[in-house]
Amino acid sequence: MTKTTTDREARRAAKRAVKEARKAGKETSKLASSLPEPAKSKVKAAAKAEQARIDDAKRATSDRPHAAKRVARRSSARLERVSVRYGTAGGRASSKDASKKGSRSGTIKQQRAQVKQPSRMAVFSAFRTALAGLTTPTDQKQARKTAKTRVRRMKRAA
Repeated sequence: MTKTTTDREARRAAKRAVKEARKAGKETSKLASSLPEPAKSKVKAAAKAEQARIDDAKRATSDRPHAAKRVARRSSARLERVSVRYGTAGGRASSKDASKKGSRSGTIKQQRAQVKQPSRMAVFSAFRTALAGLTTPTDQKQARKTAKTRVRRMKRAA
């Protein structure tokens, strides 16, 4: 049986969809590692289930490319929905904002960055507080500085 160009294109498209779904799976696993415990186990379980579906789709790319492509895209969409649900602000972010071209792994990556943000902010604010405590002058030093500037102004005015 000869393979037509449409068959080849369908297989290539299926392979691209599987590759994107695998990327989404990896990003979801990374997201799960940065989540607190109740959500972490749910996201990991969803990622594991979808990974099995993605593996099945990879095996089916040569025999049934259209079905493999559909399964891979559905898996990546499910992974994106899970990341939105458990990622930011209790699922208030919408997966409708994601581009329809298929960069679901990028959306999941953004969710992971947003999950890390509060802990980063806490570290930075603690650092700033400590730095302010070291660099802010005491009242006595500030009073001396103010007195010196007043004396300088009075000398200039006279």
